[in-house]
Order: sequence, then C-alpha cells, then structure tokens
Amino acid sequence: MTMKLEELVSEDTGVKIEFVNNLIELFDENATIPFVSRYRKDKTGGLDEIAVASVYDSIEKFRTLADRKVFIKSEIDKKGKLTEELILAIDECKDPKKLEDIYLPYKDKKKTKAEKAKEAGLGDLAIILMGSEDKGLPEELAVNYINVEAKFDTVEKVLEGALDIITQDVVEKSDLIEYFLRSAINTGFLTSEVKKGFDGSDRRFEEYYGYSEKISSLIQPRCSHRYLAMRRGEECGALTLKSEVSEEEHIFTLKNKYMTGQHFYKDFVEKAVERAYNQYLRPALETRIKQELFEVAQNEAISVFSKNMESILMAPPIPPRNVIGMDPGIRTGIKTAILDKDGKYLANTVLKINTPFEKDRALLELKVLIKKYKTGAIGVGTGTGSKETLSFAKQAVKELGEDVIVALVDETGASVYSASEVAREEFPDLDLTVRGAISIGRRLQNPLAELVKVDPRSAGAGQYQHDLDQKKLKAALERVIQICVNNIGVDINTASYSILAKISGLAEKTAKNIVKFREENGFFKDRGEIKKVKGIGPKSFEQCAGFLRIREGKNPLDSTRVHPESYSLVVKIADDLKVKIEDLIGNKDILSKIDTKKYIDDKTGKHTVESVIEDLKYPALDPRKEFRNVNFLEGIDKIEDLKPNMVTEGVVKNITNFGAFIDVGVHQDGLCHISKMKGKNLRTGDIVTVKIISADPFKKRISLDIC
Repeated sequence: MTMKLEELVSEDTGVKIEFVNNLIELFDENATIPFVSRYRKDKTGGLDEIAVASVYDSIEKFRTLADRKVFIKSEIDKKGKLTEELILAIDECKDPKKLEDIYLPYKDKKKTKAEKAKEAGLGDLAIILMGSEDKGLPEELAVNYINVEAKFDTVEKVLEGALDIITQDVVEKSDLIEYFLRSAINTGFLTSEVKKGFDGSDRRFEEYYGYSEKISSLIQPRCSHRYLAMRRGEECGALTLKSEVSEEEHIFTLKNKYMTGQHFYKDFVEKAVERAYNQYLRPALETRIKQELFEVAQNEAISVFSKNMESILMAPPIPPRNVIGMDPGIRTGIKTAILDKDGKYLANTVLKINTPFEKDRALLELKVLIKKYKTGAIGVGTGTGSKETLSFAKQAVKELGEDVIVALVDETGASVYSASEVAREEFPDLDLTVRGAISIGRRLQNPLAELVKVDPRSAGAGQYQHDLDQKKLKAALERVIQICVNNIGVDINTASYSILAKISGLAEKTAKNIVKFREENGFFKDRGEIKKVKGIGPKSFEQCAGFLRIREGKNPLDSTRVHPESYSLVVKIADDLKVKIEDLIGNKDILSKIDTKKYIDDKTGKHTVESVIEDLKYPALDPRKEFRNVNFLEGIDKIEDLKPNMVTEGVVKNITNFGAFIDVGVHQDGLCHISKMKGKNLRTGDIVTVKIISADPFKKRISLDIC
C-alpha cells in the first residue's frame, strides 16, 4: 500500500506524524521556517529551526517525487508499456534515483539498433534464439530474415540485429543496477590517472596522479572533499577517473537473473548478456557511482559552506559607535568614509601616506576627522596595504589618546557590493571606492546587516563551491541568512531594505515599502503601524511582526521578541502579579516564579507560555558574542617574515573537512590541517593562537599548528 505524504516525511525525518501534519498545514499557508520554529512550538512539539527545515525539505522532496511519478507513468503509458507490476514498482519507490532507474529503459531517445532490427522484422528471430528448442543453426535461420531494404542484407547483419534485440531486452528487464551500485560502493575503488596528452602545466592535482581509494571511503562525508578535488582535476583536463568494480561477479549475477530456464542457443544469449553489461549497464554504473560520490560531496560541501556562512553572519558587532571605514590603497590613497553609529554616511576623503610629508598631513587630517565626528572605531579593509593602513590608523589614535577601536575588517565581497545595484541605489553619486569604504565601516559596526547585501556565494567561505549546483547552494545559503537575521531581529526604524527583506513574511518589495513609509511618516511608533504598509496583509504581519523591533515605542513589548498575538498573555501575567508591563520586562526574579500551568489553555500551549516568559527575561537577547580585536605580530607583513615556531594570533577564515584556513596578517591564509587542530571545534571568525610550522613564499603555503 502506497504511503501517505505525512507517513513518508515522518519516516524520513523521525518527526511524529502529528507534528508533520501540522507543519504541512503551516507551510501550505506560506509560513516560514523561522516563524514556525519560534512562534508555533506548540504545533511542532518544540522543534528547533534545523528540525523544522528538515521536515520542510522532506515535504518538498516527496511532493516533487510524487509529481515525477505521475509524469513517468503517463509517459510509459503512452508507449503502451505500463503494466500493473510497473505501476506498483513506481508507486512504492521512495528514492528519486531509483525512480529514474525504473524509467530509464522507457525514456525517449534516438531510435536504437534493437528498434531498427525489430522494424526490419527480426523480432521473431530473436524470440527463437532466446528459446529452448532447436530450430536449426543460427546462420541457417538468419537467411529467412534478410531485409535488403532495411540494410540487413547479410546473415552477419541479421544475427547482429537479433543480438541487439536480445541485448536491449536484457537491459530493460534488468533491475540490478542498484545491486551493482551497492556492490561497487562496498568493494570497489576509484582511480585517477594523468590524462593522456596532459602537458603537466597544472600542478594542483599532482597528489592524484596514479591515485586509488576505496569508494566506501570517498563516499564518507568527511572524506568527500577528495572526490571533489579529483573531479575538478578531471574537468580541468588533468586527470582521468575510472572505477574498478567486480565486473565478472556482476556479469555472473546478471546471467543468473536473466537466463532462467533452458536456452538452446545459450552461447548466443550469453553474448547478449555480456554485451548488455559492458556496453550499457557498466557505463550506467560508472555514471551512478560518480553521481553518488558527487551528491554526498556536494551535500557536505554545502553543509560546510552553510556553517561557515552562519559564523560569518553571526560575527560580533562593535558597541554602537561612529565609525571610519578605510579601504587601503597605497598608490591611489586610502579611501576613507565616515559613518554615524547607525551606519548613515556622513562624509569621505582620501588619505595619502606614500611620502613622509603626505603621511604627516594625512595623520593630521585623520585626527581632525576622529575628533570632529566623535569617532569610536576605525575599520581597515584587508586588501593590499592593509597592514600599513592599520599601523597608520593606530598611530593617529595613539597620538590623540582617544578610546577608539582600530580593527582589520574582512573585505571579501566588498567590491561585489560596491558595483551592485543595491550600492548604486544607496549611493548613486558616490564612486565605487567610496562605497567600498562605507561597506568596510558598516561591516565593523554590524557584519550581518552589511553582508546580507551581497551574494552569499562571494563570501569565500566554502570548499569547491564553484563546482556545486549553484541554485542549490544559493538556496541553502539564503536559508542560513534568513535564519540568522530572524534569530537576531532588526530595528524597523533603522534597518535597510536589504536586511528587512530577509525577515519572515517580507520580500524586497514590501521591505522597500517599509522604508518608504518610514521616510514619509517618520519612525514607526508601534508594531500595529506595520499593517499600514502597502503589501503587508494579516498573514505577512503575522509572519514578520515578532522579528521587527521598535525601540522606545508606545508599547514596551514592541522592543522584545514577544509576538503581538501573545501581548494579551503578558497583560494577564502583569495583572496577576500587579506590576506594570515595563516592570515585568527583564525582571528575572519575578518571571522565574511564575506558574506556567496557570496560563495554559486551549489556545495557548505549554511551549508558547514558556517562550513568552523566556523572551520577557531576556528582551534584548543577541546570540552574537562580544566583539574582540585580533592581535597580529607587529612587523610581520608578508610570508617571508614568518619563521618556524613563531606564535601569533589569527582569525579563522574558512573551515573545510581537511582543516582550517587562518589569517595571520600576511595577505595569505595559512592552513591548519585537521591533524594539527587538537580536536578543537573551530568556527569561522574565531580568534585563535597558532604556531608557524612552515611558510613557503614560492608556493604561497603556510602550515600552522593550533596552540
């Protein structure tokens, strides 16, 4: 009996059918993952966003599979080959790849040799040769089937045509490809050799010349990056990849499966079976092996990229301060932009420090800017000249004796933003270089708010990301962005439309309408006003309201994570405790003593009551860590300056399955191999202490050890 959608999803995810049914209903109403995981816990059993997302993906997978089944049955039926047995096999299939294996023999393709032979009337001869009776010598039989017009004009061609028909019959009736695949994964090897004719100029893949590894090892997620490296080598024309599998065993199994009963013309049929394997099933198996390896490797690479992206987005902001953003440029000058504490652009200039005279003048100008704009932080981009610019900024701050943060800011993707439509809309009259300096300053103030403006794939935080399905990768990263933004929430009165568009229930158009409403009517005073924005109806409001904050508004609850639908619950709690709502917010002592059972009823469940109380306890909860500045070694500016056993701080820039890439302040990230990480669970953005193992300027390779 075919399983229902909720049964399939429950089996796939391990989530109870009751909650799966609720989630199907919520998602069909266009509820988002952040909204469901935060404000519908009673309907999900308290599932977090990861579990909710897995159910969402499972629902999509099985709905897509169901649509594909309908299409496949329709296509096979058009050919008159849809049997009850085939319908049952399709209906019970739960795996998209297995479904395609079932469909493969019936797909539209160029007319095969077997079909041409059947049209020439050789089908009856094939039936005879597959039979158990002696009808005479094959050569004698073939004479009766010569068809000059169809170009089967010799005995040899006729027998070849009959062989093609039997071969296709073997392929269509074989359901062993999955068995062959499992066998290959369990016992086979993948080998890579230097491609014939390769000139050896690309040396990136040297370690894979004459390389062999068990498929069972390569298909493990933690090892899958090696397959991506080999695959890239193949695509670059440096390597040839081929699997080594138990072909003799496969052919033996195929013969036992197909050749049941007596075959008088056994040798002829065996030849067809061997041809079916070697010419059709073996190449199909090779493709499936590589597909399996790539699917595992791609999923793992996307997972790694997503985790890195989450760490980058959740990098700690500095405390609210006016900021100077500096885009290093020794020859053309340091592009410098001044911003207020909310990231609003105030002014810009160019500071040149090439000569002592220029540097003295630039120092004076920078000190004037720091004093004039009450600057509390300076962000220096990590481009060429960043060390010199950082030293220059520190000197100005030291001479002033001011409390000013001076920090390097990763500018990966800043150039993408500078030339983007978003940047042109924000600053149509400013040069690209000034926009870049603004972006650097804003990244120091609030990394998340600025990074949402660029394509997440340009963040440079993945492994082999350019080899992946870009649509799938982008969708995964967009989900990470949405979850991060909604976990923190945004101030509706200061947020850009770029970050507002990531809020649950909003899109770019409604986000722009919010900004427009704000410009025309002034700041929002309470969450109820959000309903006045064009394009925001009851459903959109329900989805977005809890994630939009209003500071110092009419209702103190508008600055918390409590959803407006739960305001009446808070009022009831405050009345029972005989305190004002504003006195309740943040008062952990009182809130910890509340009897939650008292407020549970048919409309408000246990999870909702507990979440509201938690949100009241921590009204301004920000899951991001406190800002901390990295301290690189003074005077170490390039790889040549690094020596073995030097110890320095560094910033983790990228995590892969084989190690961590760490910026140690020399414009070339070093690799701390997984064997040198001492079991530490590092995340992108972490500040760590490392020891230099080696530094090779020629190969631009730095090896590190975690201290």
